[in-house]
Amino acid sequence: MARPRGQKHPVRLSVSIDEKDHAAISRLAADMNLSTAWIVRRAVSEFVARHDDGAQTELPLSPRILKEDR
Repeated sequence: MARPRGQKHPVRLSVSIDEKDHAAISRLAADMNLSTAWIVRRAVSEFVARHDDGAQTELPLSPRILKEDR
């Protein structure tokens, strides 16, 4: 999942998350001696890998997706 060193082309992204999710991520990061940014990047990478095959996800990600299912 990780890119080889020297092949990174990072893009900065700003998102807002629920306070409870932030607290949970912060706790996990402290427990694992990792940064919160690393955990979020890993979560995004895993989500994309799991759902990038074009298959419909079970999560209702947007109102548009919900309307298309009807």
